[in-house]
Amino acid sequence: MKPRQQGSTLLVSMIILVAITLLVVFSIRSGNTNLRIAGNTQVQTETHQAIQQAIEQTLEEVVAVENPSLMPARTVDVSVGGASYAVNVKAMNNCRLELQVKNDELNPDVANDVACFAGQDPDRAVLANGTLSTFPSECKTQHWEVQASIDDALTGAKAEQVQGIAVRVPSTVSCL
Repeated sequence: MKPRQQGSTLLVSMIILVAITLLVVFSIRSGNTNLRIAGNTQVQTETHQAIQQAIEQTLEEVVAVENPSLMPARTVDVSVGGASYAVNVKAMNNCRLELQVKNDELNPDVANDVACFAGQDPDRAVLANGTLSTFPSECKTQHWEVQASIDDALTGAKAEQVQGIAVRVPSTVSCL
């Protein structure tokens, strides 16, 4: 009976060895999957940060121009987390709303608002009692959309974002 027991020990140890091997293989595959998930999450976060930086840079430039529709389409290179992304910013051609700014919505002590009084008849801007009138000023508020996207060939990441902005423009500028 002794030889038979030694053979069963070999069989049991082989089964345990196969089970341990399967456990190790499963652990390695699970680790690789988790590593891919973490990498994809990092790339996704970086692409959204890159798009946001490109939009903010574009918005700073939009405020400096008199007519947002003059902003051309362009590619903005942004570095985030050691990686560089080329963000495509579309031309500013999405004017969604245009509202006339009334005199009583302005503050004559604010430099940005003073330009809205220029060229107006002073009697229309200020009432006899010294308060500002509700007549339209020489400015409008326009609401525009800025669209930016990334299509990164290296990582395969694709993302798009749309952000609105309200811009004060002279009343002569209209939505196109």
